[in-house]
Amino acid sequence: MDAHEMLKNNVVVEGHRDVYEQLYRKSLGEANPLRDAIAPRLIRDGINVSVYAISGDSYSHTQNTGRYLETALENIDMFLEEAPRSEGMISLIKTRSDLPDKVRTGSIAFILHFEGGMPLQGSIHQLRNFYRLGLRSMQLTWNFRNELGDGVWENRTKGGLTRFGVEVIKEMNRLGMVVDLAHMNREGFFQALDAAEAPLIVSHANACGMLDNPRNLADDQIKAIAQQGGLVGILALPERVAKKDATLDDLLKHLDYMVELVGVEHLALGLDFIKYDGPRTLKDQHHPLHERTYVKDFEEIEDLPKLVDGLARRGYKENEIALILGGNHLRVLKTILPEQSVI
Repeated sequence: MDAHEMLKNNVVVEGHRDVYEQLYRKSLGEANPLRDAIAPRLIRDGINVSVYAISGDSYSHTQNTGRYLETALENIDMFLEEAPRSEGMISLIKTRSDLPDKVRTGSIAFILHFEGGMPLQGSIHQLRNFYRLGLRSMQLTWNFRNELGDGVWENRTKGGLTRFGVEVIKEMNRLGMVVDLAHMNREGFFQALDAAEAPLIVSHANACGMLDNPRNLADDQIKAIAQQGGLVGILALPERVAKKDATLDDLLKHLDYMVELVGVEHLALGLDFIKYDGPRTLKDQHHPLHERTYVKDFEEIEDLPKLVDGLARRGYKENEIALILGGNHLRVLKTILPEQSVI
């Protein structure tokens, strides 16, 4: 099995990438960083669809201003301005028909995502307005508490979803938006599963059975997501992979563990690479001068052939690898996204 051929011949879905690199490059004066730098690199390295966290609860998502609603609009505007300048290289996924059924050479499609619901500012009207602008996926929370519920760093309170959080899930289901439970605390996680009327996903997380960590999932959570027809995307942040000196082999052990629990049909690529993000704010507990660490041999999307080779060495068949690379994600998206825009 040739890893490069696998990536060239199968639709690859990157389940989570932040807007941070785009904002950083913009701050340095680049006029079209997504068109001129980010998208060409992702295309070169085999990505066909990227779930793009255009905003969210992180202070860094707000361009370090704390203006969540306003900067979400600004970030979306940057995307919507750049995409038409790309001469067809960049497209936006709004409906099922926008999903690629095969590799589209030289192009990449983005799904706009919020990593937490703070830009809504507690308003269901803003959810609908962002939907009109192209938003099709949202995590309910990031690490902290917002108007929808509690993130994983709020576990002391044992608080879950708010009534507004339940209302948001119901409306996202009606509109055809992906409800993402990454970063959600345990109580809210199961309350969301009860409230939802469509499959849910956890876009980027690993298994507590391999490494007990607040951002990873317990066995019953992984099984519950699978039972509702959803999926879990593996996460390539080293502190969520191993206690120290995380390697690609360690990450693949997480994937093996979850496949053993629920089957290969419910695993995907979450990844959440940070190599090119630029400095973060102190408010996000990412010190700008702190030296970043990466999973050994798997630092960014250009290392994807190593993951394919690792899967092959572990006995995964080509059709199973294709499911992990993007087939599973496409299947779930086709069950959630609207056939046509609802509003």
